[in-house]
Amino acid sequence: MGVYLVTLAEMLFWTVVVIVAIQSSFAVAFSAIMIGRRPPTINVFCPKAVVVLCLRGSDPFLRQCVMCLLGQDYPHYELHVVVDHDQDPSIEILEEFRSDVRLKVSVLENPLETCSLKCSSIVQAVLALESSVEIVALCDADCVPHETWLAELVAPFADERVGATTGNRWYRPPEFWGGAMVRYVWNIPAALNMILLRIGWGGSLAIRRQAIDESGLLEKWSHALCEDTMLYQVLRRHGYRQVFVPSVLMVNRESCTLHDLMQWIPRQMLTAKLYHPLWPLTFGYGVISFIVPLLSVVLAVVGWVRSDPHSMWMALTLFVGFEFSNVVLVTLCELSARRQFRNQETRGGRSELMFWLGLPLWIVIAQMTGPHSFLKCFTAKEISWRGIRYRIRGREIRRETYTPLCETAGDVRSL
Repeated sequence: MGVYLVTLAEMLFWTVVVIVAIQSSFAVAFSAIMIGRRPPTINVFCPKAVVVLCLRGSDPFLRQCVMCLLGQDYPHYELHVVVDHDQDPSIEILEEFRSDVRLKVSVLENPLETCSLKCSSIVQAVLALESSVEIVALCDADCVPHETWLAELVAPFADERVGATTGNRWYRPPEFWGGAMVRYVWNIPAALNMILLRIGWGGSLAIRRQAIDESGLLEKWSHALCEDTMLYQVLRRHGYRQVFVPSVLMVNRESCTLHDLMQWIPRQMLTAKLYHPLWPLTFGYGVISFIVPLLSVVLAVVGWVRSDPHSMWMALTLFVGFEFSNVVLVTLCELSARRQFRNQETRGGRSELMFWLGLPLWIVIAQMTGPHSFLKCFTAKEISWRGIRYRIRGREIRRETYTPLCETAGDVRSL
C-alpha cells in the first residue's frame, strides 16, 4: 500500500507542476495585457453612439453610474435607459437627471418570453434607434465608468474589421469577508479566461450597429439568456473581430452574501456553457482548481492513517505549494489590474493589510464552492435572475410569470 501511496503522490506532484505552469502562463499573459497596453487614442474617431442601460431594481451605485454616463467626454452620444416597469424604484433616481437632453428613458413593453428581460430590453432599445447611430454601447448599473470610457470603447472601431469591443469586471469588495471576498477570488480566474478566450462582458461593451444587423444579433438575443457570451462566435462568422480594451476594466465595489453567490456563480457558468465554443476549457480549469487540493488532503489523510509519513508530508507539501502558487498568481493579477483602474478610492494601512492576510483563506473557500456550482450548472432546469425564473431546455429559454422588482438597494449589496 505504501508503494501505491508514493506513486499517487508523485503523479499528483507532476500534475500540480503542469497545472501551475498553465496557470502562470495565463496570469503572465493577463499581466502583460494590463501593463503593456495604454488607453487607445481618443477624440479621433467619434461616430454617433448610444449607450444602453437596462434597469430592474435600484442598484447600489445607480446614481453614480447615470451621472458618469451622462458626463462622458464624447461629442455625439445619448444615454437610452430601458426600465423594467413603470413602478420600478430606479425611476426615482432617473428623475434627478431628466433635465439632461441626452437622457432618454423608456419602459420595457411586451417583454419576450423566450429570452431574459435584459435581452428583451436591449432588443427594444436597438429597434428604436435612429439610422444615424453607428455604435451601440452597453453598460451595467453596477459600473461607475470614467469620463473617457465611451471614447476608449469606440476608438478601436476605426478599424472596419472590429465588430465589438469589451472590457471586463473586477470586484473590489467593501469588506474583506464572506461572499464578497469569495466572489472577488472566484472572479479573477474567470476574468482571465474571459479575456484570453475572448468572452465578452455586457457590463462594458460596444458593438458596431452594422455588425448587429449583418449577424442577426437581434434575433439571437430574442432567444438568449445573455447578450455577451455569444458575440465572439457570431461576429467571427461574419468576418468581424472582438477587441478587449484593458482601460475599460470596470471596478465593482458591491457586496454580496454567500447565498447570493451560490445563485450567481452557476448562472455565470451556464452562460459560458450555452453560448461559447471554448466553454470546456473554462470548466476544466474550474474542476482542477478544487480537485487538486481535495486529492492532496485525501492523500495526506490516507498516509496518516496508514502510518506512511513520506506520502503524508508529500501530499501536504503539494497542498501548501499549490495554494501558495495561487496566492502569488492572484497577487500578480491584482497588482496588474490596478494599473487600469479609474474612479477608484484608494485603500491602505490596516484595511489593505487585512485584505492580503485573509487572501489565502478565501482562495481555499472559493475552491470549495466548485462542486456545488458545477453540479448546479449541469443539472439546473431553471435559474433565478433578479426575482425572475427562467426554464432551461438545452439552449431554449422560457421566462416564467413576470413580476416587478420593488427592491431598492439600501446599502452596497448586489441585487
